[in-house]
Amino acid sequence: MTAQHRPGRPTHVPPVHPGGATEAVRQLPTRDLVTELARKASALARKEVELAKAELRADLRAEAKMASGLGVAGLCGIFTVQLLLTAVVLALMEAGLLPGWAAALVVAAVVLAVGTAAGLWGWGRRVRKPLDTTRRSLQDGVRWAKEQVA
Repeated sequence: MTAQHRPGRPTHVPPVHPGGATEAVRQLPTRDLVTELARKASALARKEVELAKAELRADLRAEAKMASGLGVAGLCGIFTVQLLLTAVVLALMEAGLLPGWAAALVVAAVVLAVGTAAGLWGWGRRVRKPLDTTRRSLQDGVRWAKEQVA
Protein backbone atom coordinates (compact mmCIF):
# COMPACT_ATOMS: atom_id res chain seq x y z
CA MET A 1 0.00 0.00 0.00
CA THR A 2 1.53 3.36 -0.97
CA ALA A 3 1.42 6.56 1.04
CA GLN A 4 -1.24 7.92 -1.32
CA HIS A 5 -3.61 4.94 -0.99
CA ARG A 6 -3.87 4.53 2.79
CA PRO A 7 -7.38 4.05 4.17
CA GLY A 8 -8.87 7.29 5.41
CA ARG A 9 -6.64 9.46 3.21
CA PRO A 10 -8.00 10.95 -0.04
CA THR A 11 -6.30 9.38 -3.06
CA HIS A 12 -5.73 12.71 -4.83
CA VAL A 13 -3.78 14.36 -1.96
CA PRO A 14 -0.14 14.76 -2.97
CA PRO A 15 2.40 13.48 -0.43
CA VAL A 16 3.97 16.20 1.72
CA HIS A 17 7.78 16.25 1.70
CA PRO A 18 10.08 18.31 3.92
CA GLY A 19 10.92 21.57 2.23
CA GLY A 20 8.00 21.36 -0.20
CA ALA A 21 5.29 21.19 2.44
CA THR A 22 4.11 24.77 1.96
CA GLU A 23 3.61 24.39 -1.80
CA ALA A 24 1.87 21.02 -1.41
CA VAL A 25 -0.50 22.43 1.21
CA ARG A 26 -1.36 25.40 -1.01
CA GLN A 27 -2.44 23.04 -3.78
CA LEU A 28 -4.86 21.07 -1.61
CA PRO A 29 -8.58 21.81 -1.84
CA THR A 30 -10.13 23.38 1.26
CA ARG A 31 -12.16 20.26 1.99
CA ASP A 32 -9.00 18.11 2.06
CA LEU A 33 -7.21 20.66 4.23
CA VAL A 34 -10.06 20.65 6.74
CA THR A 35 -10.16 16.83 6.71
CA GLU A 36 -6.42 16.60 7.28
CA LEU A 37 -6.55 19.25 10.00
CA ALA A 38 -9.37 17.37 11.78
CA ARG A 39 -7.45 14.09 11.53
CA LYS A 40 -4.29 15.64 12.97
CA ALA A 41 -6.23 17.46 15.69
CA SER A 42 -7.90 14.19 16.68
CA ALA A 43 -4.53 12.41 16.81
CA LEU A 44 -3.06 15.27 18.84
CA ALA A 45 -5.99 15.15 21.27
CA ARG A 46 -5.51 11.39 21.76
CA LYS A 47 -1.79 11.87 22.42
CA GLU A 48 -2.53 14.67 24.90
CA VAL A 49 -4.96 12.42 26.78
CA GLU A 50 -2.34 9.62 26.88
CA LEU A 51 0.24 12.09 28.19
CA ALA A 52 -2.16 13.40 30.83
CA LYS A 53 -2.92 9.85 32.02
CA ALA A 54 0.75 8.93 32.27
CA GLU A 55 1.60 12.14 34.08
CA LEU A 56 -1.34 11.76 36.45
CA ARG A 57 -0.19 8.24 37.37
CA ALA A 58 3.31 9.55 38.14
CA ASP A 59 1.89 12.44 40.18
CA LEU A 60 -0.34 10.06 42.16
CA ARG A 61 2.64 7.82 42.98
CA ALA A 62 4.59 10.85 44.23
CA GLU A 63 1.62 12.01 46.30
CA ALA A 64 1.27 8.52 47.84
CA LYS A 65 4.91 8.66 48.94
CA MET A 66 4.37 12.12 50.40
CA ALA A 67 1.25 10.92 52.24
CA SER A 68 3.11 7.94 53.73
CA GLY A 69 5.83 10.27 55.05
CA LEU A 70 3.21 12.55 56.56
CA GLY A 71 1.49 9.49 58.06
CA VAL A 72 4.70 8.47 59.82
CA ALA A 73 5.08 12.05 61.04
CA GLY A 74 1.51 11.97 62.38
CA LEU A 75 2.09 8.72 64.26
CA CYS A 76 5.31 10.09 65.71
CA GLY A 77 3.39 13.19 66.80
CA ILE A 78 0.84 11.06 68.62
CA PHE A 79 3.59 9.01 70.27
CA THR A 80 5.36 12.22 71.29
CA VAL A 81 2.24 13.54 72.99
CA GLN A 82 1.83 10.22 74.80
CA LEU A 83 5.44 10.27 75.98
CA LEU A 84 5.17 13.88 77.10
CA LEU A 85 2.07 13.05 79.09
CA THR A 86 3.90 10.09 80.61
CA ALA A 87 6.73 12.46 81.54
CA VAL A 88 4.28 14.78 83.28
CA VAL A 89 2.74 11.85 85.18
CA LEU A 90 6.15 10.56 86.21
CA ALA A 91 7.24 14.03 87.25
CA LEU A 92 4.20 14.41 89.44
CA MET A 93 4.55 10.90 90.88
CA GLU A 94 8.20 11.25 91.66
CA ALA A 95 7.71 14.68 93.18
CA GLY A 96 10.93 16.11 91.98
CA LEU A 97 13.03 12.98 91.43
CA LEU A 98 14.70 13.48 88.00
CA PRO A 99 15.53 10.05 86.54
CA GLY A 100 12.02 8.82 85.60
CA TRP A 101 10.60 11.85 83.87
CA ALA A 102 13.99 13.00 82.51
CA ALA A 103 14.35 9.69 80.70
CA ALA A 104 10.81 10.04 79.29
CA LEU A 105 11.62 13.57 78.05
CA VAL A 106 14.77 12.34 76.31
CA VAL A 107 12.81 9.54 74.55
CA ALA A 108 10.08 12.02 73.61
CA ALA A 109 12.69 14.35 72.11
CA VAL A 110 14.07 11.52 69.99
CA VAL A 111 10.59 10.52 68.75
CA LEU A 112 9.84 14.15 67.96
CA ALA A 113 13.09 14.43 65.96
CA VAL A 114 12.23 11.28 63.97
CA GLY A 115 8.71 12.58 63.32
CA THR A 116 10.03 15.95 62.16
CA ALA A 117 12.52 14.30 59.81
CA ALA A 118 9.81 12.02 58.33
CA GLY A 119 7.45 14.96 57.89
CA LEU A 120 10.08 17.02 56.11
CA TRP A 121 10.99 14.05 53.91
CA GLY A 122 7.34 13.52 52.93
CA TRP A 123 6.69 17.21 52.34
CA GLY A 124 9.74 17.44 50.08
CA ARG A 125 8.26 14.77 47.77
CA ARG A 126 4.95 16.50 47.11
CA VAL A 127 3.95 17.31 43.53
CA ARG A 128 4.67 20.99 43.06
CA LYS A 129 3.31 21.42 39.52
CA PRO A 130 0.58 18.88 38.72
CA LEU A 131 0.36 17.87 35.05
CA ASP A 132 3.22 20.23 34.17
CA THR A 133 4.30 18.38 31.02
CA THR A 134 0.72 18.10 29.75
CA ARG A 135 0.10 21.79 30.39
CA ARG A 136 3.26 22.78 28.44
CA SER A 137 2.36 20.43 25.60
CA LEU A 138 -1.16 21.87 25.35
CA GLN A 139 0.24 25.40 25.30
CA ASP A 140 2.66 24.42 22.53
CA GLY A 141 -0.20 22.84 20.59
CA VAL A 142 -2.35 25.95 20.89
CA ARG A 143 0.59 28.15 19.87
CA TRP A 144 1.27 25.93 16.85
CA ALA A 145 -2.41 25.94 15.83
CA LYS A 146 -2.51 29.74 16.03
CA GLU A 147 0.60 29.96 13.84
CA GLN A 148 -0.99 27.62 11.28
CA VAL A 149 -4.18 29.68 11.13
CA ALA A 150 -2.36 33.02 10.90
